[in-house]
Amino acid sequence: MRDIWPFLKANPQVLVLLVICLVLGLGTFLAVIFGLLTAGSSTTNGEPSGVVALLGLALG
Repeated sequence: MRDIWPFLKANPQVLVLLVICLVLGLGTFLAVIFGLLTAGSSTTNGEPSGVVALLGLALG
């Protein structure tokens, strides 16, 4: 653990990328949770409701 701080001081771009990844990951996680909580239907059967059939027709 002591080797991490000198490495981050020598390579600040790694710290910036780490922060960006954490922010984007947390934002994505929260967006998915918010989407699941605000979904209109509370009873789902796992079926894609015709999306696969439409895709099959589109690809022909």
